[in-house]
Amino acid sequence: MSPEQLFPRPGGDFLSLLAGLPKHLDAAMPMRRQHRHELPGDIRRLSHLLTDEREELRRDYLSDPAALSAYMRYFLPWNIYRLGVLFAGLALDPGGDTPEAGATVIDLGSGPLTAPLALWMSRPHLRRRALHFICVDRAHKPMRLGLDTLNGMAAKQGGLGPWRVTLVKGSLDERLREKADLVLMANALNEVLHRGEGAILEDAETLATQLASQLTPAGQLLLVEPGIRPSAHLLSALRRGLLHRGLSPLAPCPHTGPCPMSGRGYTAWCHFNFDAGAAPAWLKRLSDDARLAKDNVSLSFLHFSARARKLEAAVGKSLVRAVSGPFDLPGSGPTGEGPRRFGQYACSERGLTLLSLPRKHLVPAPGTLLEAAWPEAPEKDAKSGALVLPLGQVPGWEPPAPTSSAEAAAAPARAGRKPPRLPSQRPLERGPKPRPKAAPKKARPEPRPEFKPGAEAQPPARPAEPPVDKAGGSPEARQARKPASPERHPARDKSPGKTAGHGPAESASPLHGYPEDLFSGESPQEAGRPPAHRPAKKKPGKAAVKAGNKPKSKKGGKSAPKADSRAARKAKKA
Repeated sequence: MSPEQLFPRPGGDFLSLLAGLPKHLDAAMPMRRQHRHELPGDIRRLSHLLTDEREELRRDYLSDPAALSAYMRYFLPWNIYRLGVLFAGLALDPGGDTPEAGATVIDLGSGPLTAPLALWMSRPHLRRRALHFICVDRAHKPMRLGLDTLNGMAAKQGGLGPWRVTLVKGSLDERLREKADLVLMANALNEVLHRGEGAILEDAETLATQLASQLTPAGQLLLVEPGIRPSAHLLSALRRGLLHRGLSPLAPCPHTGPCPMSGRGYTAWCHFNFDAGAAPAWLKRLSDDARLAKDNVSLSFLHFSARARKLEAAVGKSLVRAVSGPFDLPGSGPTGEGPRRFGQYACSERGLTLLSLPRKHLVPAPGTLLEAAWPEAPEKDAKSGALVLPLGQVPGWEPPAPTSSAEAAAAPARAGRKPPRLPSQRPLERGPKPRPKAAPKKARPEPRPEFKPGAEAQPPARPAEPPVDKAGGSPEARQARKPASPERHPARDKSPGKTAGHGPAESASPLHGYPEDLFSGESPQEAGRPPAHRPAKKKPGKAAVKAGNKPKSKKGGKSAPKADSRAARKAKKA
């Protein structure tokens, strides 16, 4: 695996071993059903102690069985996943110069042997190499559980074979007689970050001296911590101490100058995020149960060598390490001065660098090492102060044309547009200039007519209707209104606008011809207009008058007949 890509996709062998890790953990540390049911809550509580409740974290917190079980079944697998991907990207190869002679690996703050497990699972060729691991930690029980897990995993392949593991109970500054071809320290320094900043810097100088003294003349040092600001700040301080003691950076630093991402104060800190989608299903399910689901994982690290190695770039180019993910650059796109571009923070010998790329898919993955040529006068980002390094241009795009006429004539035409003509370049016009034809106006919708008393309203255009006779209505409608019974007038229905046994009455008023709901949505009766086809009132007959059955008034009383009526005169003569 080329070291230019620090975080490759995990291999199939590594993922299959990680998927089978639970059975080896259960064999090394059995759990009762009740404890397994309480495991998600224990994981969540330990996560708070290791992050936002660090002041309550005890020095020997792994002596608690619940905390130890949570660490072994959640934090150990995720740390193996982080380290395994990084070990593959760095092509970590202890004793690579003389593989037949073997190598010595010192693992400081080993815990449950996280680093040896990750090396066994991610670097298969190292299983046949004679490696001596010296694992150092304050607590002996986690190391023993990790060794039992490693033995159970290697049992299917005939055991550890040439590997040899020595467990040493001690602190990080333990003095060892052996010199190491590789010194590892993974997820150990973050547990002492609750101290003050001055103590951290002082401890960093002391620790850098100790680590440099434990390496062979060709040895390497790898420090890995969670991708949080305090961890990056401590690693930056350790980087200065290691450079002062003659060690050379291999990764991620592409230079030996000051660190532009130290994490001091509110500045940027050096950390890398990569996808966690390849993690096994059982680990994702456990993370969901503990409400600690992960889409990606992050880390900060330093990889140094005691041998005088210096990364060299081609002539006229510089080495640049991509760090962050992609993001949209302000001032680009259709509303800005140019096309849309994407940015990415990086580290180079000139300090904090802002990569500018035309396409999102061209943005390199975090951790990629690039060779790029700097422009003569690079711009400076107003927000971060980083130097802008463009890595591509959009083909066919040029800056906007100048506003003045002289500069517009000299400037090249934009892509797909003709340059504007000056007055002297326009052809002579003869005769009157023809007036351009006016564009046809769009038809506007007819406004809703308003009813005004005393004004004649024009009815809107309506589809053709069958001829109407003077009796009111078409012949078909008049035929339909004829009663089937010998009664002269059908019984009226109580609902307005309807007659018994027939369909709804006409919805148009005979006065104006508009639908009854065009203005106010009311029926003709409610709007004060006479309804259509109202049957005439029946007058009382002569027989009713002779019998003395006089029609009642609206108030319920009997109304007297008129004196000059024909019935009254006949009654007097009789």
